[in-house]
Amino acid sequence: MCGRSMLFGSAILALISIYNPSHAWAQDAKGKNCRMEQQCHWENFKKICVWVKVCR
Repeated sequence: MCGRSMLFGSAILALISIYNPSHAWAQDAKGKNCRMEQQCHWENFKKICVWVKVCR
């Protein structure tokens, strides 16, 4: 029983790491390397984070 739950947990972690957008690299049409980055700032003592596409 413990082996199944450990296998299931490992599979979930693997799927999360595969589909994590912070590591998503893409080739832009202009030949630039693009990726998604998380940018955060503080607003009214709360941390606000958004994902933005950065091409270089």
